[in-house]
Amino acid sequence: MYLCVLIVAVLCCAQSARSDTDPAQALAGDIESILRDPALDSAHLGVVIGSVTTGQRLFELNGSKRFVPASNMKLFTSAAALLALTPEYRYETRLLTGGSLRSGILHGDLIIEGSGDPTISGYFNGGDPLHVFRQWTTRLKEMGVREIRGDLIIDNSAFTGQPYPAGWEIGDATNCFSARRDAFTFNNNCIQLDITPVSGREGIRLVMEPVTGYVRLLNRLTQHPGPGQGMVGFEYTTPRTLLITGSIGAQSNTVTRYVAVNHPAYFGGFVFKETLAADGIAVKGEIACARNCPKIVDIQDVRRKKTFKTAAVYRSPKLSEIIKVVNKLSNNLYAELLLFAIGKAAGDESPNAALNTLSNAGIDTAGVSMADGSGLSRHNLVTPSVIVDLLKAMAQGPYASCYIESLPVMSLNGTLGNRLKGSVAEGRIRAKTGSMTHVRSLSGFVTTKNNEILAFSILSNNYDAAVQAVDTVVDRIILRLLDHPLVAQ
Repeated sequence: MYLCVLIVAVLCCAQSARSDTDPAQALAGDIESILRDPALDSAHLGVVIGSVTTGQRLFELNGSKRFVPASNMKLFTSAAALLALTPEYRYETRLLTGGSLRSGILHGDLIIEGSGDPTISGYFNGGDPLHVFRQWTTRLKEMGVREIRGDLIIDNSAFTGQPYPAGWEIGDATNCFSARRDAFTFNNNCIQLDITPVSGREGIRLVMEPVTGYVRLLNRLTQHPGPGQGMVGFEYTTPRTLLITGSIGAQSNTVTRYVAVNHPAYFGGFVFKETLAADGIAVKGEIACARNCPKIVDIQDVRRKKTFKTAAVYRSPKLSEIIKVVNKLSNNLYAELLLFAIGKAAGDESPNAALNTLSNAGIDTAGVSMADGSGLSRHNLVTPSVIVDLLKAMAQGPYASCYIESLPVMSLNGTLGNRLKGSVAEGRIRAKTGSMTHVRSLSGFVTTKNNEILAFSILSNNYDAAVQAVDTVVDRIILRLLDHPLVAQ
């Protein structure tokens, strides 16, 4: 019923447009009418719409004003990554052995040389988060290693930035969407918890993936009658002790939550050591890291004193596949590690490396303040005009198909997979969502019914209405754009 009412309202606007001799004026009038919705009375709103096909600017409201973009910042990060690194770029993570191997015993250390690769997880590896670690274990066994008398050292020195960029919310620390950045990343630097109410003395069953002793669970959850999921809270009482509180319904289905870990490089090393042990390779030494770990070693000194050989190399999928995770799934950690890779290539770890890359490609970034790669920081500021200029430049650039295909498709996949289902918009909009408290963004491309390609950016800050009400206004604009006639220039 809601969708029918929405479409009827938009068709009325479209009828008005068809009766006007100037399609651009008709479009502007209809959008202005839509934007008078009371849901946006308190909002700081920016809207820019331009035609990629004709180059015409069709509508602009506060186009040069600056907004907090939320995850629309990923449009800049992924574009800069393609331009700086090319779609063929792959991360490489190396496993190195030091010392001598005698009678199955490695008298030396293992080093994992991190490169900021976000893909050492189950997502690209058949759902098995341990896939890479199992491959490395198999390789060591093929070399004849049965025991390691040295340490397992994580060389996560490739990037020197802080785990959290400026402007991230401290209250998000246990949320997987704000997992810490590190040059060695495993399983999105998170654990998965499946929480299931059961009858009898067990009460509530917790299943962790990957199964590891790295995190100790303190279960203080209770059950309440009925099917409701209730509220589940997480708090670390020590860096590796996770307190779980709240209540779930006794008749509810399994509740799945993703929780960020502390010291992510150490976490990855810990799970790798467990994987080795499970296959009969004991590591007698400790786990140490170059930085951001409980035990720190001088990695340059370690490498200077011993000779290390490459035992195995994990090469990530191509960047063209990685940016689909960044944009379609809006994965924050992937975006942050792409920003690291751009900085490493440029010799500048700051976000300036990404902005300079875009500027060198002819994209005016004067209206952009970039504090991170994901958009979690409220220090990020962009203008809707800059976003539309970015979209048009990328759509006409050498990596157009790769960039556009990385965006969610309305009603079909990614963060737009369930939006405007069954409407005429299905499959005709590719756009990046953005959402934080009092921030709602949608920017991307519309293919009109006349096959004109429009680039648009709709940014809303400081609204006090329900998110659904804001989305309804945006959806009405999107549906109206589909009826815009292609006008020859």
